[in-house]
Amino acid sequence: MADLLVRGGTVVDGTGAPAVRADVRITDGVIAEVGPDLESRGEREIDASGAYVSPGFIEAHTHVDGAMWWNPDLDPLPAYGTTTVVFGNCGMSVAPLQKEARGPVLDLFTFLEDLPLDAFTTHVPWTWERWPEYRRACEDQKTTVNVAGFVGHLTLRTTVMGAEAAWERAATPEEVAEMAALLDESLAHGAIGMSTNVFDKDRYLKLVPTRLAEDAEFEALVDVLAKHPGATLQMITRFNEPENIDADVERFANICGPRGVRGQWTAIPSTVREDYLREQTIALHRRIRESGVDFWPNVPHKPLEPFFNFERALTFQRVAAWNEWINGPAESKLDVLADPEWRARAREDYDNRISSSTSRLDRPESMIFAISETGAGPLDISWRAYAEQEGKHLSDALADWIIANGIKSCMKGIPDDFDEPVIADLFKEPHTLTNINDSGAHLQLFCGSGENVYLLTRFVRDTGLLTVEEAVHNLTGKLAGFFGLGDRGVIAPGKAGDLAVFALDEIEVRPEVKLYDNPDGSWRFSRGNSGVRATVVGGVPTVLAAEPTGARPGTMIGRSN
Repeated sequence: MADLLVRGGTVVDGTGAPAVRADVRITDGVIAEVGPDLESRGEREIDASGAYVSPGFIEAHTHVDGAMWWNPDLDPLPAYGTTTVVFGNCGMSVAPLQKEARGPVLDLFTFLEDLPLDAFTTHVPWTWERWPEYRRACEDQKTTVNVAGFVGHLTLRTTVMGAEAAWERAATPEEVAEMAALLDESLAHGAIGMSTNVFDKDRYLKLVPTRLAEDAEFEALVDVLAKHPGATLQMITRFNEPENIDADVERFANICGPRGVRGQWTAIPSTVREDYLREQTIALHRRIRESGVDFWPNVPHKPLEPFFNFERALTFQRVAAWNEWINGPAESKLDVLADPEWRARAREDYDNRISSSTSRLDRPESMIFAISETGAGPLDISWRAYAEQEGKHLSDALADWIIANGIKSCMKGIPDDFDEPVIADLFKEPHTLTNINDSGAHLQLFCGSGENVYLLTRFVRDTGLLTVEEAVHNLTGKLAGFFGLGDRGVIAPGKAGDLAVFALDEIEVRPEVKLYDNPDGSWRFSRGNSGVRATVVGGVPTVLAAEPTGARPGTMIGRSN
């Protein structure tokens, strides 16, 4: 902790209240005073003239559970004003996790989130099996940001039932009771809630274990959440299946509502092409809220420009032959692509895939050949256009292009158009969540870290759809209030000394760059610094003059209501 005086800025306090000219004093890591022309007490000072001073930004959906151990700087989060992240999302956490269950949980985790398995096994210390030990380990592992964690239902289920049973059947009453006891212990020692997942499949296209949970299991676990004020439930529902969206959310509303448990669900679509689905989900949101259930939908705010690589990915999960190929051994990949039997199966699987409103497989015109390992090309042409040019089936055309260009080549997705006025109106509501950008996951697909700044540049500076006060509230106070992080997210005396200092004409979401710094030697996408002047965690600058300082004042935090 440190003493600091941020002088001369315009304070946007995170509540949505009008910005005011004020200085901010931090003493022993806590905001001590907010007001104009504060006198120096010999503290370190930051000049915020011509800039806004806001609470530090909160990342609501990350998967830095592993990266915090091998990349404690959590680049590029500090350079984008981030001071707190939430991990343990999508039903997966690394605690409570018995040693015997570690293998299958990590296999699923690294598959679903495109993460290096070797890094988890060699660079995470694994000095814990239960949450109290995990929290102590996290508190000792200093990082550039504060971390708050969900208990993953997938992890609970596997650690109690074992891998074989968790993937095959419903839990017994005794197993449900054991899960509930572990969740209770975890919440008592700082976990902020539980995440669950009724959406995903594993690398073998089997339903993930939580999709086998019966209502009695969910009811018992939500009963535990209800015992801990402020604990929340995160639900990854079948958001890309219009026929199942309402049923999934209403299922959990019927469980959480009577127990008074707050939840977040995935998601209200933002793209123009999903207008029909957005109308359905907004109507669902209104109906759930009007029934008195405290559910908040996620709303993405930045169009993705994802890269699609051929080393390992979820891209082809709904096309079995391609899914097996992309997650298979690298040394045989080119030979498989040339095999006539595999090609026939791949064509059939592609033609008989289940369509999805979110899948790029159904929009090959939106996927551009962007990076070639060999230089053979062609580049800057869509997958569909290339197939038509060559007179080939889409599957065969892609196989031929990869053979010529190499498995380290990439396609890039054209960003979707977003219905920005509707999105902005949703963010003006009190019960919606944004900044759900998957930081720390899908390392070779995109860099989610830093997308928070897009809300300020696009929605505030460029279009005026939101005021700076509204945008900052969505990135700070609203998120802190939802997660029960009552000691932060607002600039006021007694709150955590976490701040971001920025000027709208100085910041930008920078282009993605490749960094070869994963422990297994693989690469990840990062970004250049955003131009945020300063980021402060507990009174300690992690960014000054728009450059990281190398300080790591972050620790694990919990609910404070």
